[in-house]
Amino acid sequence: MKYIVHWEFCPEDMDKVIAKNVKAAEIREKEPERFPKYLFPPQYTGSGKGFSLVEVTDPAQFNNGNVYWFPEMKLKYKPCDDVAKWIELYMKSKK
Repeated sequence: MKYIVHWEFCPEDMDKVIAKNVKAAEIREKEPERFPKYLFPPQYTGSGKGFSLVEVTDPAQFNNGNVYWFPEMKLKYKPCDDVAKWIELYMKSKK
């Protein structure tokens, strides 16, 4: 399933977050299934906020990501899907 992950951290923690990001990339090299897979590069929207588009194949990836980034970063996952699939299901429900 695909998710938009809205993330936020205190700007004062920028150095910690950057260091954790470097470490997360190293972990992904060794354990690609540990965290959600990025489908689009993370986007910074300012003041310690941004979003990422990811794919989750195992519910444990949610916990792994949240535990890894805690306490510096808060993550909020919102499911997203191709609108064509949603329309198809909606139309079937109308019958």
